[in-house]
Amino acid sequence: MILQALHGYYQRMSADPDAGMPPYGTSMENISFALVLDAKGTLRGIEDLREQEGKKLRPRKMLVPIAEKKGNGIKPNFLWENTSYILGVDAKGKQERTDKCHAAFIAHIKAYCDTADQGLAAVLQFLEHGEKDLSAFPVSEEVIGSNIVFRIEGEPGFVHERPAARQAWANCLNRREQGLCGQCLITGERQKPIAQLHPSIKGGRDGVRGAQAVASIVSFNNTAFESYGKEQSINAPVSQEAAFSYVTALNYLLNPSNRQKVTIADATVVFWAERSSPAEDIFAGMFDPPSTTAKPESSNGTPPEDSEEGSQPDTARDDPHAAARMHDLLVAIRSGKRATDIMPDMDESVRFHVLGLSPNAARLSVRFWEVDTVGHMLDKVGRHYRELEIIPQFNNEQEFPSLSTLLRQTAVLNKTENISPVLAGGLFRAMLTGGPYPQSLLPAVLGRIRAEHARPEDKSRYRLEVVTYYRAALIKAYLIRNRKLEVPVSLDPARTDRPYLLGRLFAVLEKAQEDAVPGANATIKDRYLASASANPGQVFHMLLKNASNHTAKLRKDPERKGSAIHYEIMMQEIIDNISDFPVTMSSDEQGLFMIGYYHQRKALFTKKNKEN
Repeated sequence: MILQALHGYYQRMSADPDAGMPPYGTSMENISFALVLDAKGTLRGIEDLREQEGKKLRPRKMLVPIAEKKGNGIKPNFLWENTSYILGVDAKGKQERTDKCHAAFIAHIKAYCDTADQGLAAVLQFLEHGEKDLSAFPVSEEVIGSNIVFRIEGEPGFVHERPAARQAWANCLNRREQGLCGQCLITGERQKPIAQLHPSIKGGRDGVRGAQAVASIVSFNNTAFESYGKEQSINAPVSQEAAFSYVTALNYLLNPSNRQKVTIADATVVFWAERSSPAEDIFAGMFDPPSTTAKPESSNGTPPEDSEEGSQPDTARDDPHAAARMHDLLVAIRSGKRATDIMPDMDESVRFHVLGLSPNAARLSVRFWEVDTVGHMLDKVGRHYRELEIIPQFNNEQEFPSLSTLLRQTAVLNKTENISPVLAGGLFRAMLTGGPYPQSLLPAVLGRIRAEHARPEDKSRYRLEVVTYYRAALIKAYLIRNRKLEVPVSLDPARTDRPYLLGRLFAVLEKAQEDAVPGANATIKDRYLASASANPGQVFHMLLKNASNHTAKLRKDPERKGSAIHYEIMMQEIIDNISDFPVTMSSDEQGLFMIGYYHQRKALFTKKNKEN
């Protein structure tokens, strides 16, 4: 199913001359330099093809004859290669192997190239008799180890683009197709040349993040994977053309410049439609919506020192109109409206494919694979954001939190590399399918809340808020979807759930302490939040006793006497609805406790800001 869908995407994009999809037998590769030869094969110069990207020079993406799948063998590419094959020089110190690579490259050129062509003849003359010492050229040291092509001095284009070179490569492909024939499992066609090895899928910066530079999604590299005496990919016969098409389509989607690719933790996600659809252009924004550019404030008005806002590319700054349109679309689907209300040209019946890949040594693991109509997927995404919706802690926090932002709330030190791959894949799948969130989501969020404490070196009024807007949103969404609970967006004073009331009460007790003892090194949140949510019966009696001391201190100050009375009234109203303080509470109850705490704390500071 996956390979068939990729094959279909290749066929669709190949029909569009502006799409830039490589034709059969070619691939986009990183090329850094071109050796400039004269008609006699003498090296006249080295052309630097690299392109400036920020402060670094990056190889140019160039359409060349498709790269060979080498493994540990010696297999030269056609009319392009690294310096081991073309010059017989590398920096690895394995000259014997390098000499074999160079000889194989020359033999490959002789076997297929017509030397009647002036350009091909010049290349062969250079390879066999030309001077390969590059020390006279300024970039000689940078050339070693990089991929290079050939150019003839005074002539446009590169040697591999000449008609004679293209015909030679076509002859090479035709000879390869004379192998074993059979029925292709992708297209169903009979008597088609079967690919013994499928082309490589790119990894690293140009492909699947964290994977090797070349990887496979289909491979049989061990006898344990083979059956009936068949070797390698003959066990799952795919024609050479179909193997090329699905790999080329996937590499096309994995290209860093492609807008149909997002990275979530260790998973690289690509998506495409069955036919041309605006959804292909906007779907990435569903997972990483445009964010505000302003720096968020803490709940007491002071700016955090290490805010995560701005860590993602600022779509709103790059294209405000596109960001506004995406925001309007997200607001519409969150409220249950149709996407066509915002984008009339959107065909919601188009089938949409989402593929998540993660590295696994030389192979790629399929993390998830979802197929549905555009309309149904947008409905599921809208439901996800509807369940996440909660009153923000700061005025300029993300209204639609990206998956990466949410997942960092479950990771140690809020770092992407510490995100659980299983949790990331499960959250992504739940967002797309409308299924339950991972069972590990709530324990992960509660675990981070318990583990984090106030910064001891921070002497200002700022406190690290461990029950953040994003964590509260995750807890709310989990309780709604997985536990079928009704959780409000903002404070609900009429709600009588005991865990919710206990969370509210804890927030009021903390605020009374903060006002009575401003600048304290630690509040009750820093010492008792975890135990109060898990074992309230062991903590709250002591907290209430201390609270009476805090309100008594406030009463002694004429200017703060009103605050003391206000806190006492709030405490009494909440306690009147609490029958007892339970010895323990379940994870779900602890989650509801955190929601109550978050709501009440937000309400307390909101009221204070209005009064100011």
